Amino acid sequence: MPYSITVPLKTIRSLPEEAGNVYRALNALLYRWLKAAESPLADFVHDEAEPKPFTLSPLIADGEERYHFRVTLLEDEYGPFVSNGMEQERTLRIGTRILEIDGNADVEHRPYADIVEQAGTSPLIVLRFESPTSRRIGFPPPDKHHIDDPLPEPRTLFASYLKGWQAFSGQPIEPAEALLDWVEQFVAVSRFDIRSEVLKFETYSQIGCVGQVAYTVIRRDREDVQAIRLLNMLADYAWFCGTGHKTTQGMGQTRRLERWPHTH
Repeated sequence: MPYSITVPLKTIRSLPEEAGNVYRALNALLYRWLKAAESPLADFVHDEAEPKPFTLSPLIADGEERYHFRVTLLEDEYGPFVSNGMEQERTLRIGTRILEIDGNADVEHRPYADIVEQAGTSPLIVLRFESPTSRRIGFPPPDKHHIDDPLPEPRTLFASYLKGWQAFSGQPIEPAEALLDWVEQFVAVSRFDIRSEVLKFETYSQIGCVGQVAYTVIRRDREDVQAIRLLNMLADYAWFCGTGHKTTQGMGQTRRLERWPHTH
């Protein structure tokens, strides 16, 4: 059962100026929660788990000295540990600020079975990338280089969701490659309003796209109904699993929209 947990924060103290990275700080806070509740589990998630069973949003301002961030958990076994750890570790430091959890977290959970059963068959899927989103493309040896691709093209987008689904849902899609081949043939970007945006870490920057993209199924024969349903299911799951890489450090936060947003 995946969880979405929105954590409210407020600044309680300012300190002498010191560099600090919000994405690293939030990532470290989650591991402190796990360690406070179950130290071996924190070590396993940090050192061995792949893909990681969580995502984290950036820190989002809500007003003067008030913020929130969102953590999602892709397996329900982590929920009680995070809740327990959150009670024990209620502050974090980001640069010059000490922040404290301000009240109760807002928790949303949705069983994997419900995501499957409630998947629709809409031929139009609209996604909004709320934090910079990209995928990493690696080159084989001897180059060992990589680049970040910020363009959310259909196959790699749904491959990202499929990776999380196969790892955590307990209801794997088979054959997975056949679904991705179908996406490559019959799903197209039909509308987009995106821009590039940069996340700055201590020693490097990550480029990604933010905004919304519409994906349309261009063939809708009877034989495509199940694939369209799976596509809708994965798009619903994007809210929990995020898109692309570095989703544990603020990137790839994704929301499905019912329709293309109206502009005035």
